[in-house]
Amino acid sequence: MKRMHKILFAVFCAGVLLTGIGVGVLFTEFSALAYGGREILGKTDMQTENFDVEFEPGEEKIAITGGYEWKQDEVLTDARVPENTVRFCVTYNKERMAPRPRWAEEYDEIVLMSRWVSTEDDMELMMKAKDVFLENLKAGRLVSFDTLGIEEVTAIVNPANKDDVYLVW
Repeated sequence: MKRMHKILFAVFCAGVLLTGIGVGVLFTEFSALAYGGREILGKTDMQTENFDVEFEPGEEKIAITGGYEWKQDEVLTDARVPENTVRFCVTYNKERMAPRPRWAEEYDEIVLMSRWVSTEDDMELMMKAKDVFLENLKAGRLVSFDTLGIEEVTAIVNPANKDDVYLVW
């Protein structure tokens, strides 16, 4: 029985030693990786376009919502925008998205929505991401992946309407 205990103890110690060596090699390899930046997947045709939405000012301020990449903290003003109008300046990928701003009557707010127009195959994008990931991993880099949709949104009103609206993001 003592001999069996010695053999089991030796196997256990060998397992712990091999696990330690494996973790050391893994840590060394992982420490050597560098960040390789951002890879864009899919078709890209960036376009900047203005969309106007008319509204009727009331007693309460009207919310402007959408949840996209707002590059501002408040609504901007420009005298070239007609009164009682919100102008959205949207930079978007024409191959994937179609911005659709509208007046949401049920909530009394102006909403910037979008419609998905991409015809790309998600499986194809995933396989391309896998290939790029493995290629970069062999080169010692980790990359992040993204598909471009709506990249930037700016909401602009006439200075006369500055106090009629507010931005919610």
